[in-house]
Amino acid sequence: MKKIILCLGILAISIPSVAQEATSFEQKAVKLIKLTAGQQFEIMTEPIIEMVPQEKREAFKKELAESTQGLYTKMAAVYTESFTEDELDKILAFYATPVGEKMVAVTPELTKKGMEIGQAWGMELQPLMAKYMN
Repeated sequence: MKKIILCLGILAISIPSVAQEATSFEQKAVKLIKLTAGQQFEIMTEPIIEMVPQEKREAFKKELAESTQGLYTKMAAVYTESFTEDELDKILAFYATPVGEKMVAVTPELTKKGMEIGQAWGMELQPLMAKYMN
């Protein structure tokens, strides 16, 4: 009986440290998401924000920003399944370099231009799609 109590005590002590490690790991994933996908998300939501009446946009943007935290947390689970914590550390280290910082800085413009190119390509595909839909 004493052994069981001792094992449960050790388990209870070790659980918080495991949870802290996972939290640190998740925080690193969220940081990476904010550096990379966060800007892209902002670009993709611009058309949605424009649909909201002008007088309500600030309130909408505030609530939208709050909701992204939940999105980032959910996405972090995918990142932590795909990368080790050491790999995330190395990726974050890259983004702290001049080249990584430039990548973050130019990503919004690359995303906008890429979306424009993708939309034009999608329009070009319509005749091809029509050809095979009939």
